[in-house]
Amino acid sequence: MTLYDAAMQRHRRAHRGAFALVAALLAVALLVPSCSTKPSEPLPDATGLIEQSITATRELKSAHLEIAVTGTIDGLPVKTLSGDLTNVPSVAVKGTSTLSMGGSDLDVQLVVLDGTLYAALTPDSWLDMGPADEVYDPSVILNPDTGLANMLASLTDAKSEAFETVGGVPTVRVAGTVTADAVNKLIPQLKASGPLPATVWIEKDAPHQLVQAKVDQSEGNSVSLTLSEWDKPVTVTKPAV
Repeated sequence: MTLYDAAMQRHRRAHRGAFALVAALLAVALLVPSCSTKPSEPLPDATGLIEQSITATRELKSAHLEIAVTGTIDGLPVKTLSGDLTNVPSVAVKGTSTLSMGGSDLDVQLVVLDGTLYAALTPDSWLDMGPADEVYDPSVILNPDTGLANMLASLTDAKSEAFETVGGVPTVRVAGTVTADAVNKLIPQLKASGPLPATVWIEKDAPHQLVQAKVDQSEGNSVSLTLSEWDKPVTVTKPAV
């Protein structure tokens, strides 16, 4: 073997070694992502989750409430409502709302106390508007027999659909159908004549508070209720009229 042949043989061996090393590194690189990928978290059973949320909702004494109406619901002038509600020591609500009246939107302060609605079209100029249920009485929301807990209990064909974050709270989105009786007790103005589609967002972790509920009256027309600050103390006093 000549000196040239020996040199070429060493070069070919070195080349093959380098190629093998590169191939090995590529194989490792391809394997690492698949080994480190965690399987997606399974969704919890909807039935068990709803039962836990019913218990938590029935025990609620107070909460912050946001109501939003999408589309048009005949007989329901409320477009949005933001307020605090409590059933201790009595059922009461205080907050602000946008009402649709006579083709115009009115921003009002409101208080519901002992079934009476008080509203102020200008700050602190309060008027007695009569029975709250003639407009909408949000104080029913925490009533365990007519409110959100009852709506949850009437939910059928429930299915967990996805993990979602609502207002910074990790939740499980559950879709189903709610009975007309439960809908009409919670929001009489929906005037449901049969079961309606409903979606609820339930806190992923214990105690599994109800974070949001949406009822669809028809295509493009729905009411959403969002709760937060569960059991934070709320004080409501009768305004001077």
